[in-house]
Amino acid sequence: MRLLSNEDISKNNVDTIPQFYILDYLKKNLNINEFKIYIVDRNNLKVIDKENNHLYFNYDETTKEISYFEDFKEKDYVIGI
Repeated sequence: MRLLSNEDISKNNVDTIPQFYILDYLKKNLNINEFKIYIVDRNNLKVIDKENNHLYFNYDETTKEISYFEDFKEKDYVIGI
């Protein structure tokens, strides 16, 4: 996970188009200055408030909808040689 800085947020500096859509949604619907925002993966961002509560926001590329969840099963990757 990578924490987005205030500059990243203001300049929409994310890695993928789905992340951009989620960030845009968050900017329009929340006071994002009150939250920490992390990139989780290609289609998910994690938002943490000052009380350390969190939500995961997901962009579904098929339906083009943004949804949110309290829990998110982060993928474990195994790299083999």
